[in-house]
Amino acid sequence: MTRTVQEIKKVMTDVWINNSNVRNKYGLQNTDTFDERFKKAHIENIFFYIVAFAIHIQERIFDTEKEKLTQYAESLRPHTKQWYINTLKSFQLGYSLDEDGKYKKIDEKAQIIKYCSLRIKGGELYFLIATDDNGTPQKISDNTKIASIKNYAERVFDAGVHFKLFSNDADTYRCKLLINYDPLVLDTDGKRLDGTNDKPVSDAIKNYFISFPFDSEFSNMALIDAIQKVEGVRVVELTGSMAKSNIAGSVFIPIESTYIANAGYMMFDEINSQICYVI
Repeated sequence: MTRTVQEIKKVMTDVWINNSNVRNKYGLQNTDTFDERFKKAHIENIFFYIVAFAIHIQERIFDTEKEKLTQYAESLRPHTKQWYINTLKSFQLGYSLDEDGKYKKIDEKAQIIKYCSLRIKGGELYFLIATDDNGTPQKISDNTKIASIKNYAERVFDAGVHFKLFSNDADTYRCKLLINYDPLVLDTDGKRLDGTNDKPVSDAIKNYFISFPFDSEFSNMALIDAIQKVEGVRVVELTGSMAKSNIAGSVFIPIESTYIANAGYMMFDEINSQICYVI
């Protein structure tokens, strides 16, 4: 873990000020500390700060690179969850594989699986996949493409591995909100008084789902926090929170605290949601 500049500086100054030659040269007493004798303007203090800052930056770089290398090494290990995800995302539409199950040419434009997660149920691998539409997940609806992806997986995965592929429309989210607002910023309909945005709260909800990591856990509290950041919003009360998958026969279920989308991602049903503004 990267140390702070002050932590690094203290280690150096403690060693330096306890050196007998230093104490003799500066006429220091045994009870003197570095901060007591060398104020911010002293050249010694400035020197140690510069060195400590440089070491701090170096440690941050080392920690960042170490984390990247660890993640990269983990992703390359065969048969791990991340290896299966990375392997499936490497699928290239319209390209054949060589005898070793590799592509002779890497074409990122042909890699249509932009989002992928893996759930394991009863010994089977359940993959949720989606393509991308302007930065948001989108269902791969073409059955020919799904069949090609499945054929690719059967060739590159371990023999005997049982898996299923799912690419579905986003789960639908609805809510009921009571917003205590600042009348200096918003009007009774939640519009900004300066005319720059007619739906800042709805936009905050939509942006929350756009930035939502694929196949992560939705949280009522996290949504409230996102709305709370809207200028003009004082207090947010979530009086109703519900979601449903878009599989035939699904119904809306209330969300007491958290929810994991069946499709791996969610969309905000603004039309059928209720947002009331009170002072």
